[in-house]
Amino acid sequence: MKLVNKIMLLFVLIYLTCNVSAFENELANGSVYFNDKKCTVYDAELKVGEPATIKAVVYLKKNVDVSTALSASGFGYKNVDQPFEVIKGSSEFTDTAREFDHNAGETVTFEWIVRPTDEAAGWTIPLNIAFTFYDRDEKEGYPFKFTAANIVVHNEHYSGPTPTRTAADPSSTDQPPSQGSPGFGAAGALLGIALVVMARRS
Repeated sequence: MKLVNKIMLLFVLIYLTCNVSAFENELANGSVYFNDKKCTVYDAELKVGEPATIKAVVYLKKNVDVSTALSASGFGYKNVDQPFEVIKGSSEFTDTAREFDHNAGETVTFEWIVRPTDEAAGWTIPLNIAFTFYDRDEKEGYPFKFTAANIVVHNEHYSGPTPTRTAADPSSTDQPPSQGSPGFGAAGALLGIALVVMARRS
C-alpha cells in the first residue's frame, strides 16, 4: 500500500473512532440508533434501495427546542444527487426537523427510514446526524454532529419489501444546519475526499 493510502486510511480510522454513541450537555442527553443498534455502527452494509431505520431519542433537561438533520460525508447540503433518500420520517434528507415548545423532563424522538440511492452504489459512506438546541429566546446553543453509521453500499439492488415513500411534515422542518458545525464540517469533507481517492487508487 502506498504511503498516501496509508495516511488516508489512518485519518479515516482516527475520525471514526472519535465519534460518540451518545451525547449529553446541560440542555439534554440522548442516543442515536441505526437499525436498533446504538450508534456509531461501523460495519453497516446495505444494497441500493434497501431500507434502514435511524432513530434519535432526546431527553430534555431544560425548556428548549431541538432540531436535527441527516447528511452524508462528502456531499453538500445543496447537492441534488444525494447518496441516501428518506422514505419516511421527520424530514427529507439534509433538511432539518425541529420540535417546538417542549419542556424539561420530556423525551423527543426523531425517526427516519432511509435507503441508499444509485449515487451510493459501490461506496462506503458515513451517514451523519446533527443536533441543535435553542432556548425560548431563539439563542442557538450546542450544535454538534457525529456519524450514525459507516455504511458499505453494495453495487446491487435490493429486491425485498420497502415502505411506501411519504413526504415529511413541512410544519416540522426548518432550514438546514450550518455546515460549519463544530468538530465535523472540515473533517467530514476530508473523509469523503479520502474515501474517493482510496477507491480510485485501488
